[in-house]
Amino acid sequence: MRILISHNNYPSQFRRLAPALAEQGHEVVFVAQQQEWHAQAPGPGVRLITYQPHRVGGSEALHPYLRRFEACVLQGQAAYRACHALSQEGWQPDFILNHVGFGNGFYLSDLFPQARRIGLFEWYYNSHGADVDFLRRGDVEPDRAMRLRTWNAQILLELAHCHIGVVPTQWQWQQFPEHLRGHLQVIHEGVDVQRLSQLRSAGLPRPACLPEDSPLEILTYVSRGFEDYRGFPQAMQAIALLQARRPNLHVLIAGSDQVAYGASRSDGRSWGAWAREELPLDDARTHWLGPLQEGEYHQLLACSDVHLYLTVPFVLSWSLIEAMAAGCCLVASATAPVQEVLTDGKSARLVDFFCPEAQAQAIAELLDDQSQRERLAKGAAQAALGFTSIGGLASWSALLSLNSDQTAHSAFL
Repeated sequence: MRILISHNNYPSQFRRLAPALAEQGHEVVFVAQQQEWHAQAPGPGVRLITYQPHRVGGSEALHPYLRRFEACVLQGQAAYRACHALSQEGWQPDFILNHVGFGNGFYLSDLFPQARRIGLFEWYYNSHGADVDFLRRGDVEPDRAMRLRTWNAQILLELAHCHIGVVPTQWQWQQFPEHLRGHLQVIHEGVDVQRLSQLRSAGLPRPACLPEDSPLEILTYVSRGFEDYRGFPQAMQAIALLQARRPNLHVLIAGSDQVAYGASRSDGRSWGAWAREELPLDDARTHWLGPLQEGEYHQLLACSDVHLYLTVPFVLSWSLIEAMAAGCCLVASATAPVQEVLTDGKSARLVDFFCPEAQAQAIAELLDDQSQRERLAKGAAQAALGFTSIGGLASWSALLSLNSDQTAHSAFL
């Protein structure tokens, strides 16, 4: 089959699916605005086509509710134009698989109307019972609630043209209106559980920033961006408390000092700058590693005594599943996306997202109790078996096979 995949970043959630489909003999074209900094060039059988919107969206002249939609339209136009050359070559996909949210899939069905469309949906905006009112710890003001509702327009536009939608977790599926959930199937792309499960026995060297000749306690924290959506301020406050009480505690912090989700600080500082300037963090024991390549990231997971993960009720991070698979002992927020994959006292210690003292206390108790650490790490690793990349690929293959049979049946009729 011929399969067109689109995401604004290559390869993102399709990093395993695209090459797997090519290995199965399918023709795969991937359309993206840019290639992720750590991504390798596409392998055999995957053709990468890039696009650029002809101007920046979000014009000040537009109503604020509509600026994000304009940016999506520009993404959609650019992706359409990039794919038009394929159409001129006579290349017609049997399937279109695209990530929904940035607009890159807006007009692909107009260019390839015969293709069956599968959308990967990550989020549906709600003003109650999810991320926004959770962070505000109260009702969302009417203006913000109306803005959130308007942002769903771009998601609904694509859902209307999909034969089936995919969401990664039950929590994300539950964010959609009940009458739309029947069009959505839960498939998590998974992580390489087999490889990650071997990290602690692989003899990997510890990160070079750690001293070699002294007994250490190692706490790890990983987030793509330093932001309140991933509990960065609470995590840093918990770390400051722990360092004051535990002189041998070293902390490895991985990620970029930028906001990936949510709003930036109102004072113009980054969250990383805030932590360095406002909190009594020990410079000698606080190691800011930046974004990591895979090998460095694996070293971090392999040496972790306790791994801290916090998130508001939002999209679950890959990094949590990867830490679970690596056999890390976890302290995590007692929020809905985490509670879908971890159980307090069985596979993690789940704590109040907003309470650094509770986080510090749970971490300290685990650092003092090796048997409990080992038991929870084993439970987390067991839970990670439900999120293998092998299982994710099998579910995607089954979905494509089912829809391929439906396509053939429709053509026969």
